[in-house]
Formats: sequence, structure tokens, C-alpha cells
Amino acid sequence: MSNARHAVGPAVTAVAEPAAPSRSDPVVAAASRLTGGPHGRFARGRTARWWGPLRVLLMLTVLTSVLGFLAKAPCRTHSWSDGNDYQYTRLCYTDVYALYFSEHLGSGPQSPTTGEQSRISVPYRDHPVEYPPVIGGIMWAAAEVTNMVRPDDPQVVGRNLIDKRGLTFFDITALLLAGFALVTTWALARLVGRRRIWDVAMFALAPTLLLHAYTNWDLAAVALATLALWAWSRPWPGLRAPLLAGVFIGLGTATKLYPALFCLGLLALCWRSGRLRHWAAMMSTAVVSFVLAYLPAVVLSAQTSPALRRTDFLFPDKSCATAHYLPGWRWFWQGNATRPSDWDSLWFQLEHHVGPLDSPACGQAPGWLDFGVGLATVIVIAAVTLLTLLARRRPRVGQVLFLLVAGFLLVNKVDSPQYVLWLLPLAVLARPRWPAFLVWQLTEAVLLVARYLFFVNNDAAGANRGPVGIPINIFFGTVLIRDVALAVVMGLVVREVLHPETDVVRRDGVDDPAGGVLDEAPDRWDDEANVPTGRAAPALS
Repeated sequence: MSNARHAVGPAVTAVAEPAAPSRSDPVVAAASRLTGGPHGRFARGRTARWWGPLRVLLMLTVLTSVLGFLAKAPCRTHSWSDGNDYQYTRLCYTDVYALYFSEHLGSGPQSPTTGEQSRISVPYRDHPVEYPPVIGGIMWAAAEVTNMVRPDDPQVVGRNLIDKRGLTFFDITALLLAGFALVTTWALARLVGRRRIWDVAMFALAPTLLLHAYTNWDLAAVALATLALWAWSRPWPGLRAPLLAGVFIGLGTATKLYPALFCLGLLALCWRSGRLRHWAAMMSTAVVSFVLAYLPAVVLSAQTSPALRRTDFLFPDKSCATAHYLPGWRWFWQGNATRPSDWDSLWFQLEHHVGPLDSPACGQAPGWLDFGVGLATVIVIAAVTLLTLLARRRPRVGQVLFLLVAGFLLVNKVDSPQYVLWLLPLAVLARPRWPAFLVWQLTEAVLLVARYLFFVNNDAAGANRGPVGIPINIFFGTVLIRDVALAVVMGLVVREVLHPETDVVRRDGVDDPAGGVLDEAPDRWDDEANVPTGRAAPALS
């Protein structure tokens, strides 16, 4: 470590008190007037020590989680069964309830000896699952608890058949997902450092957390990915931090694939800092934990009965002339390869205006579409890697990973609404500023409303009903507005990478609170000559 770097240490240590956003951020300062104005120098009470920033942030996360659950209340009252229009116009749709039945979690196969039907379907063994194994395990656990809570459902009451297992399954899953949200808040608070801990409120109070916390199981992947970054940031001796980070990255990738992008971003940063040994350690445990996470699904898939292999496990379905048996653990991979462009993607708009890029047979992958998505993804990775390697000062971990994941979502053929949750912790780490963040969040909320209203219009057209909802072109317009807003946030992050003196995180003289072995590490590029030197870049004042 150079003397220039080492001299920064006392200055950083002296900064002990958390920065008050009500005094530094114009949006928070304006909002604070509702409760008496910005936090003052003498504003301290006897409960201030107990109500520390972390506890307040956890309570804010609980508040948002409860509000998100209440937002699903209209659909819970109607059990998501009064037609699609209801769950769309009330913004309370969720995959969780629907998949309890479509994944046969409440009805297993018949016993070959007694003929009785099991009340539980084991994922990957009794029914193929379109998700990676960690989500399959969460489904299975929630289904087992549901069966214990409602062992008598379905039951006949009078002339009605009552089955509330789907509601119970949703409630249990929502409780688990709220726990994952709290884990994310805790890990994020440890990542940003004491000085900027209040930045975590951007995640805890995010409008899209309220809207999408219970849409799918994405919060599980978000929690694991954030824990991976927390582990990476730890100042532990030796390789313990990267080894533990790899465990969480592997588990996160076995939940949703996007944490795999972290490996590419960290590779570029470690290459520039001469920390490839730490990256290799992280990759080793990431691969091992990923394989171990998939192992139970592979073992269960091998136990699928011959009768089910000839029926439920025919990919893509029985109606396809080329349908063939596919082990349960492979359905996620094959399903994504053969999946067409989704509603919210730019590829869907392109195919809507110019026609399909492919005409794949049943069960076949859209070759040209997948090629275009793959090429665009490579371009995004290459651009972020070049930015990481050639910037005047090494970017922070949060900046690089945010650009990678956001760019991936912009060019992917599937961009489901709840994927915005992937970006929330990364946005806090990359650029903890409220104005642009809130504008982007607003466009995400508007897009969700437009998406559902377009579905209402689409369903009405299919049923030959009168025009309702909104036409597809308005929906496309909201997609473009959202994409532009996200691209603007990405552009602001790029600007702060190229001009680090504008980065609010580094204004306090710190390097990278989430960097771990990269924090205060030597930089391969000299700021002035821009040539390899091995000397650390000077700290910003």
C-alpha cells in the first residue's frame, strides 16, 4: 500500500457518525419537512441508542413488506379466482398462488400399492419444475407446512368444495420472502458502511419492493446475492471472505441465474487490482455450492416413476409431436432456451413490428432470437469490462455489478416485472442518490399498471368483448420510458466511474466500502500516465 493511500486511514476512521440524508439529499430533506424538518445537531432522545439506524431500516423493511402483503389482499379475498381482469385491475397478481396448483404441489402421484393419491408432490421427482433447485426447495418446504396447517383440505361444506391450501401456501411463502427482504436489508447495511447506512432506506422503502415482493421468489435470490457481496466485503484475513462469498454466489445462481454475472464483474476488478487469487478462491466455492445445490434435484429426477416419464415429464407437453422425456432438473434450462421473447423486452417489440425472427417447431429453440440475445449480452459484458479496466480510477464493486445486471436485463429476451428487485441493492451500492432512483422507480410502477391494463385489453379482444384496458402501443411506450429511465441511471453511474470526484461515496475519502480485498488495493493503472505501475491511485479529498 502506498503512502498516499495509507495517509487516508485516520481521516476515514475519524468519520464515525452516519451521514444524515435529510441534510445532504434534496429529496429526503424536502420529505423530512413532514416530520419537522431535517435531523438537527441536538436531536437526540433517550431511545436514540436503541433505535439505531439498522433497527430503523429493518422496521422500514417490515413496513414495506406488510404494505406489499396488504396490496395482495383484494386477490386473497377472491382467491385469485374471479377472472384475470380482477387480479390485473387490482394489481394483486402473483405467481405464487398460481404455481401451487400448476406445479401440483398439493396433489402428488397415486401410490402403486394402495392407489391413494399423495397430498404432496415432490418437485423434480413427481412433477417437473420450471425453476432452479433452491426455489424448488422453498416451494417444497412451503407446501409441506401448508399440508400440516390444512391437513383436511379440500373438504366439502354443504354443497361447496372448500380448499384454502393455495391461500395458506401464499401466506407462508410471503412470510419467507419477507424474511429474505430483512436479510437483504441487514447485509446491505453492512455493505455500505456506517457513514452511509441511511442509503439502505432506498431499498427498504422502494416502491417496487412493495409491488413485487410477493410476485415470485426473486427476493430469495436477491438475499443470497447481497449476502455474497457482504461476505466479499469482509476484512477477514486469508481467503475466508472470498470463499464464503463464492458459497452464496453459487446458491444464488441456483436460485436465479443473475448472480453468475458477479463472477465476471469481480474478475475484471481483481485483474486490475492483482487479486486474481481471491477471485479464483471465490470461483472454486461458487462452482462447488452450485453443483451441490443441484445435486438433490438431480437425485430426485432419477427417481421419477416410468408412468410419469411417459406423461407429465414429456417436454414441452403432451400435445407436441416431438415431445420427449426430460428429467425434472433440466426443465428450467430447456424451458429458457426454447422460450420466446417476453412482453416487457425490446425483442418482443422488435418482433411485433418486423415479424418473428424465427419459426421454431414445437419444443425447438428460437435460434436467431437466442443468437441476438447472446450477442447483445456479450457486448454489454465487454463494454462494462472495458470501462472497468480503462477507467482513470478503478470503479467500485457496486458500480460494476449494477451496470452488468442492468445491461443484461435491457438486452435479455425476458424481463419480467419482478426482475427489478435484482437491481435494488445494486443501485444503492452504485449510486445512492434519491432523485434519479425515484424517477426510475416511478417508471417501473407505471409500466406494471400498463402491463396489466394491456392484459385486460388482450383478454377482452380474445373473448370478443368491448375494448377495455389499453392498446399494445401504449404499453410499448411505457416499456420504452422505463428502459430510458434505467439507461439514464446507468449513464449517471458511468459518468461517476469516469469522473470519480462526482461519486458521493468517495467524497468522504474512502475507496470502496463493499470492495473487500479491493478496498484500498493497489491499482494497475496510474492516474496521470495511465500505464501499469502497481501503485495505488491517490484518494479523493
